[in-house]
Amino acid sequence: MTLRTSESRHDKSLTFYCFSPAVMAATFTIEFLLLIYTFIRYRMTEFGRLVMLTLFCLGTFQLAEFQICANSVPEFWSRVGFIVITLLPPLGIHLISLITGRRHYIVFSYTLAFLFGTIFLFAPYAITGAVCGGNYIIFNTAQPLAWTYGMYYFGFLFLGIWEALEDIKGASRQDFPLRLWMIAGYLSFMVPMDIVYFMVPAARAAIPSIMCGFALTFAFLLGFVIVPRFHRVRQLKGVR
Repeated sequence: MTLRTSESRHDKSLTFYCFSPAVMAATFTIEFLLLIYTFIRYRMTEFGRLVMLTLFCLGTFQLAEFQICANSVPEFWSRVGFIVITLLPPLGIHLISLITGRRHYIVFSYTLAFLFGTIFLFAPYAITGAVCGGNYIIFNTAQPLAWTYGMYYFGFLFLGIWEALEDIKGASRQDFPLRLWMIAGYLSFMVPMDIVYFMVPAARAAIPSIMCGFALTFAFLLGFVIVPRFHRVRQLKGVR
């Protein structure tokens, strides 16, 4: 799907100030600060390192968007942005597997992420540039790849929620809240993105940009709620 800006007067009047370049800069700064905080507190654990990598990917995507709006080699930064966000679904599956103890789909999800990342890195027409709309980024991608990538991305997001929901049934009183927080983290960016998608058709071409903007809430939940709770539960169980 080749994504492009619309020229209608109505579309030009749409403004999402929460996705402006200034907010992009603030967002990647916050996400990198959360990464540093997680590094200081939890770098010695597998869960902490996965959260750090998740925050790195989120922050790097925001940095890529900021660079695109600054007209700094848009095609290069578009490829960088897509490569890092391609890692997010398998990282989410991996985090949930550490919470639930069910290590399903990890290898499969990382394998698909590697394949898509390779395409975005080397395929000449996978991404042909991006347009800074002033408040979000519209990426130009090939149609077959866009549809396949969308199925991969949202498929694993919904699979992550499903895995957490399935594990809730037999979760202990200590474990139950952690599953809910992971589901809340997913929904914190998926629900607002869906609302924008159905209410503002002109913004549909900017879904990656808009979704990762809303993912700042998930970043806060990871850094200040999910990681501390995960390690607190493990300490209560006597697991290092």
